[in-house]
Parts: sequence; structure tokens; C-alpha cells
Amino acid sequence: MPDSNPLLLPYDRPPFSTIQAHHLVPAIQQIITECRSATASIIASQATFPTWDDLVLAVDELEARLDGFVHVLTLLDSVPQGLAWQQASTRSQAMATQYKAELAGNGDLYRLHRQLAASPIAALFSEQRQGALQKKLRKYRVAGLELSPDKQLQLNALNQDIEVFSQAFLDRVKNANDAWRKHILDVSLLSGLPDSAQARMAAAATAAGLQGWLLTLSEQSFREVMTYADHRGLRKEIMLAYYSRAVDSGPDAIANDNEQVLTTLLYSRHQKAQLLGYANFAQLALVEQMASTTEQVSAFIHQQIDLARTTFTHEAQQLQNYAAQRGIDVLEPWDHDYFAEKIRQDLAGISQQTVGNYFPFEWVLQRLCMFAKTLFGVDLIEQATVDTWHPDVRVFELREYAEPIGYLFIDPYRRSEGAGFGFTSSLRSHRMTAEGRPKLPMAMLRTQMPAPTTTHPCLLDHLQLRVLLHEFGHCLQHLLTSAPYRTLSSIDQLSRDASEFVSQVLEQFCFTPSFLIWLSSHFQTGEPLPDDMATKISRLIHTQTSQETARVLLTSLVDFELHRTFGDGRTPHEVFSQCNAQVGHLQWPAGARPLNSFEQLIDYGANAYSYRWSGVLARQAFERFERDGLFNPETGRAFREAFITQGDTGTLLKSLALFRGEGDSCAEHSKA
Repeated sequence: MPDSNPLLLPYDRPPFSTIQAHHLVPAIQQIITECRSATASIIASQATFPTWDDLVLAVDELEARLDGFVHVLTLLDSVPQGLAWQQASTRSQAMATQYKAELAGNGDLYRLHRQLAASPIAALFSEQRQGALQKKLRKYRVAGLELSPDKQLQLNALNQDIEVFSQAFLDRVKNANDAWRKHILDVSLLSGLPDSAQARMAAAATAAGLQGWLLTLSEQSFREVMTYADHRGLRKEIMLAYYSRAVDSGPDAIANDNEQVLTTLLYSRHQKAQLLGYANFAQLALVEQMASTTEQVSAFIHQQIDLARTTFTHEAQQLQNYAAQRGIDVLEPWDHDYFAEKIRQDLAGISQQTVGNYFPFEWVLQRLCMFAKTLFGVDLIEQATVDTWHPDVRVFELREYAEPIGYLFIDPYRRSEGAGFGFTSSLRSHRMTAEGRPKLPMAMLRTQMPAPTTTHPCLLDHLQLRVLLHEFGHCLQHLLTSAPYRTLSSIDQLSRDASEFVSQVLEQFCFTPSFLIWLSSHFQTGEPLPDDMATKISRLIHTQTSQETARVLLTSLVDFELHRTFGDGRTPHEVFSQCNAQVGHLQWPAGARPLNSFEQLIDYGANAYSYRWSGVLARQAFERFERDGLFNPETGRAFREAFITQGDTGTLLKSLALFRGEGDSCAEHSKA
């Protein structure tokens, strides 16, 4: 019965443990039915004189309800639930997606929003209302509501093609990951790999009913082998496999090879952009971004490449000399990360494993709570009785002046081999209802860290610290805003460049020795990092960084150029090869096709550059913390007010200039 379906009952925090497979489809069906009825009532009541509360907020409430269902379902999907659940979830997700597209394409709602925006009352709206309304209108326009009916049908077909081919691309990468396994019985092949990596591989073998160790193509396993494995043949084997995923020139190429899928996807995106009046998909992707032209983005990427060339040259020579001293006269692509790590350890006199001993997760989490209190004036109070989707999940209530202002869910441990490094998602966004009541935000932080064992707690190396601080920044940006409308308050609603800025500022703290000392506590002795070891860590993380830099820049350039230049006669692989030559520095195994598994092309779609873009701005903002003191509450309050409190209101560049004390005139200069 509907009245016993937990997804249809009012709740403050989701009742995860009570939701069963048989609840899903009836819940989304009823939600959609009620939303359709409410939408018809809104259109009828607002036809003559649309208002903010009864149009904008009323529609937003419907969208919030739908998004809430999807967010809860996505989290529950992260835990194996059985075939009945999987079938119900797939059907429910499809119904929700279809109805969201229906809402986004409602011409009557678009007409009413336009009517409101053109009314005399809208001229008196606050900056936040005007900003929220303009964002809403842009979304309607990108949904094609200014097109003729026949072109809207074309756009709908293109959107379906984009969804189908995007998923096909990802599925082929996943299938290639799943198809490759290396069963290892000779422990000497694992020489150099961290104990934690070997233990994970042994557990994978046991789970498969095998002796020894099982190596997969997960991103974590690939990075560990390329960085630490002494066995050169093993590094070569996994690199060839990793960069040959979804590559097939044989009789099954149509079913397995991703280049044709990618070409079709790029074609559909290009056609969509032109149908909406844009020259190419890269131009369309800038609609919500800080950059205004594709030329501006291209210039930025090439500027960053030019700035990195000196470091590329120096570190390449350093790598060559180091390898030659150890009998390697010809560096192969599978040697670079390995010898780069050896150089780091030799110059710094410390390893990442030693670093991890000083950063047990539980201690780091406590310190991050203190950090949020010191810098932003909020308390994070753990709640032991809150319902969650997995026993590992931790829940914190955010309080300011002893009042709750939001909830943070932390899902810390890796549960599958194929998972990435970490991500943040919204469970609910801050907003004020038409009755003036606040809806408190909820954010979910997932860090994909190794689970503790009977002998060792979860220990974080420097990369894992960066990931944790980065995702913590996303969560704070989502939870600490007081913006009253979802379009302004939610991290899901921000442009790529704006959404990455706050998280990258917090990531900068991890590169400061004094912060690392403050954050540390040896998991056995409780002692903080000695000063000399903090200096060694700083040397470790600032040595041989050019491989990572080159990968970020190549991804940015390839992603943007594929979407900017589609139709110029080049194949995607030819674009990749030419971009690779422009960046330089990176080498690939003969015959490799890295582009066939570039999942960033799907996730970012001409916006991968924004990570580097926002990183440049974040570094500029962090200079004030370095000047005023890392734990200066006044600087923290100023940062929160400038970049978080008002949500997506105003411009980041103007806020950055004011935060740095430069005035409005410097805002444009900050872009470079």
C-alpha cells in the first residue's frame, strides 16, 4: 500500500534500511503521477499572472522531490541488492530520467518563466532571484524549447543517441576491465608492490577460488603496478592491457572497439550543438562556464602547456640519467612512473608507505572536524543512530550556533575493484520553501580508501589525503551555503569550473608542511610528523610531477579539441595523436589506443579543462591563507562569505579579486 511505502512518506533523512525492491516502481510511478497533476495545476493557475512562489518555487519543489528519489536510489544501488532490486532499480531510474526530460521540455512552463522574467515585478527581484531565474531559462533554451516542433523532435532523438552511445562507451571499457585477469603464483613478480596491494590481490584470488594473487585492470591496481612493481615485464604487460581496452581490429571490432562509438557520439553532440545555434559542442559546453569563447579556452590550455615545458624537459632528463645509471639505456613507456617514484624516494629519503603511517583515517577525520570548526565556525557532530545504506557509512550533523544546518554522510571504504578515487554527491540541496521554511542540505562523501584490517587501521598516503580534502571541500561548499534556491545552492547545479574551485583550495592545504604536521599522528605512537619528515614529504610530492601534469593537460586538450574541431576530417585517434605531440612528454606503447578508454570524454564533454582552470584560481586564493595563516578564522570567514555563502551568485573572478584584496579591476587578470 502507498501509505506504507517509505519512499512516499515524509522524512528528514532517508529511511535507507526500510526501502525494499518492491517499493521502487510504485514509488516513482506515484511521484510522477502526482508531479504531472501538480504541473497541470501550476500551468492553469499561473497562466494570467505568474509569480515567484507559485511558479518558480512550486516547480522547483517538484524537481527536488524527483531528484531526492534518484539520489536515494543511486546510493542504495552502490550496495549489492540482488536481481529483483537491480531490475526494479533499472526500471525506476529509466522512468525518472524520462520524466525529468519531460519536465525540462515543458513548453508551457518555459513560456510562464519567460513571462515572469519579462514582468515589471521581476525587475525588482533580488540578485539571487534574478540569477536563479536566468539559470532556469538557460536550461529551458538548451533543452530546445525555442526550436520548432520538428527540430525539437530531432533534438530529442539526438539526446537519446548521446545517452545510448555514452553508456555503450562506458560499458565497453567496463567489459574490457572485467575480461582481463592475471593469475600470479610466483611471488617474485610482486616485488616492490606495497603490502596492502599484495593483500588486496591475494583476497581477490581467494574470492575467485584461486591460490596466489589476482591482478585486475582497476585504476588503483594499474597505478600501483606502474609505480612500484620492480618486475619490468609485469609493468609492460599491464600497461599494454590497460591502454588496449575497448580496442579491437578483428572480426568483433564492431561489438568491442570504442573508436566508432566515440565517433558517433561526437557526431551526435556536434549535431545537437548546431541545432541549438552553436558552432560546435565545445561552444555549447561553455554556456554555464566562466570562459566565454572556445578561443579563450584553447589559449588557456596552450598557455599551461607552455608554462610546463621547462619542467617537462628537466624531469625527462633527470629520469633518463637515473635510469641509465641503473642499466636502462632506453626508457620504455612502462618505465616512467616506476623510475619517477624511485627518484622521489631517493631525493626525499621517504616513501609513500612511511607517509601513510602518520595519517590514520580516524585521526585525520577528527582533525578535519576541528579544521571546519576553526576555519568556518561550524561543528561536525557524529550521529550514531542515523539510518544509512551500509554499516561503514558515518553521519555527521553540521551545527552553527548550536543549530543544525546540514548533514554529512561519509562512505569511506572501497567495496569494488573498479571504483575510482572518490566523489561527492548531493542528497538534498539547501533551499527555502514558499512558506519560508528551510530544507537542510545533505551531502555524501565517498573516498574509496582501503578498509582497516585486524593489524592495521586505514592509513592514507598523500594522494588519498588530497582526495579526502578535495571531496571534503565539495561537501562544505554544498552544506555551508545559505543560498535560498536549489539552482544556486547545489553543487549539482554549479558549472564545472565553479564546482571545482573550493575543493581545490582545500586540496592546497595538503601541500603545506605545517598543515601536514598538524594533521598527523603516527598510528602506533601517536606522535606527529617530525619537522624534518614534513620537509621530506614536501620534497617527495614536489619531485617528478610532470607526468601527472602532462596527463591532465593532455586530457584537457584532447577533450576540448575533439568537440571543437569535429567534422574537420580527422579521426578521433588522429586528434589524440596530434594533441599528444603538442603536449609532448608522454609516451605510449606501440599500437596503444588510450583514447578508446578515456572515460573523461563521457563525464566531462569538453569541460575537462575546467579542473586545471579552477586549479589556477584556487592557487591564487590560497596565497591569502599562506599570508594570513592557515588557521586564521577571519580568513576562513572571508573565504566562506566570498565563495560559499551566496552560492552561485555573482562571478567567481570578481569574488576572487576581492578576496585577494585586488579590487574589481583585477578580476579579469585573475583568469590567466
